[in-house]
Amino acid sequence: MARIPITGDLAELIGQSAEKVENRSLLLDKFLFHKRWPVVIDDRGREVKWDEASRWSFIRIADGGGQILNREAGDKRRKANGPGVEDGNRHRFLSEAQSAESLAMVSWDTKELATLRSKHTRRFLGLFRSAYGDRAAVAVGQLEGRLAINLADSLIQNAGICLDRLLGLPFVPGSAVKGVCRHAALEQLKTSQGEERVQLFEDFCDVFGTADNDFINGELRSFRDLVGDRAPNQRGLISFLPAYPLNEAKIVIDLTNVHYPEYYWTGQQEDLSKEKPQLNPFPAVETGAQFAFCLVLNKAGTPVTLLQAALKWLETALLVRGLGAKTASGYGWFSLKPEIFDQIECESKMEAEVASKKARLQADEQSQKDAAARRLAAMPPAEAARERFKVLDPEAFAKAVSELATLGLDDQKGLLLALLTPEKKDAWRSWKKSDKPANKLRVEVVVAAAKNCGISLP
Repeated sequence: MARIPITGDLAELIGQSAEKVENRSLLLDKFLFHKRWPVVIDDRGREVKWDEASRWSFIRIADGGGQILNREAGDKRRKANGPGVEDGNRHRFLSEAQSAESLAMVSWDTKELATLRSKHTRRFLGLFRSAYGDRAAVAVGQLEGRLAINLADSLIQNAGICLDRLLGLPFVPGSAVKGVCRHAALEQLKTSQGEERVQLFEDFCDVFGTADNDFINGELRSFRDLVGDRAPNQRGLISFLPAYPLNEAKIVIDLTNVHYPEYYWTGQQEDLSKEKPQLNPFPAVETGAQFAFCLVLNKAGTPVTLLQAALKWLETALLVRGLGAKTASGYGWFSLKPEIFDQIECESKMEAEVASKKARLQADEQSQKDAAARRLAAMPPAEAARERFKVLDPEAFAKAVSELATLGLDDQKGLLLALLTPEKKDAWRSWKKSDKPANKLRVEVVVAAAKNCGISLP
């Protein structure tokens, strides 16, 4: 059976298909089949390559990927056992089935992680707003189409996705957020005129920053007349933070269809008739995922109006331009959900109130314990021992009575005095009336100790 190209000692540790790895980010970045990698040696000793395993490497990081892979493994086995199948093909189908089954043995489970990631994001939003106040802005967007983000950042061409290193869940890098905002701002700037154009240019430079090459060979070369005394090299005054999910962000496997790769390569018409469509799989975030987009002023004294301008461009980018790859095909489009952020703020306030109330109760309880400890410390030793013994539960108190003879004199007096308290006098009466040997023994021990200590018991 083919295995992922890793060393033997590592394969012993994590499995030949890395099935013991519990982090999807690690699976996607380090432990996958390269395209056309798996080499099967058929019954004649020949190498046979196939493309399935590259697709399977992505399927197993998707939700429900294990079930899909087991189903495809079953299909391969049925083909191997079908009528008229040559020995070489049978061997190949069985090898493919084994690879699919090994990849299906995934160890990650994102149910708890998705809940944890959501809680972390919500908690972060509360801390973010409380720390930065008016210098921070948040937009909550819900995916209305699948999100293809960071497609090219992988070992397999056009098949990457941004996954959190620790939890293995999708997120949107801050650089991608800034990029789509900048593009939306630039489009507005190009269509503006007069005083509006001047003001938009100032806001654009302050929000995103500029470099001198932007005005020489870059997209801002048509705005060189507006630079004036402004330094061409400057840092942006807005920080664009990574956007993390607020709910379950499922990963699915999507397909892009390459129809005529040979024709695209050669340009010859005759190549159109001898090719078949080729499917390239890629991972995507499923529709319905909600992300929190956070912006913050990174320089004290910057007017808040600049933050509002950046937030407006962000909303335009999410609603009109889309985020990530394949936006022209319906990917990466968002709707704004401000009510979700309002709900989060309400939940944060309620959690803060509950935490405050809990802290007050704990403080009161601790205060009472401290006061009781001080009161006990001020008592004579025998009275302090009485207070300790009278609060014991029946089982612990009965055990202490059975061990009365082993206690010190002050503890003996304290225990005998506890028998006179309302909390323990019923236990003493029941022992005296009982015929059980253990209770009779307790009575004898108590009577003897009371006589030695000079304490009268009813």
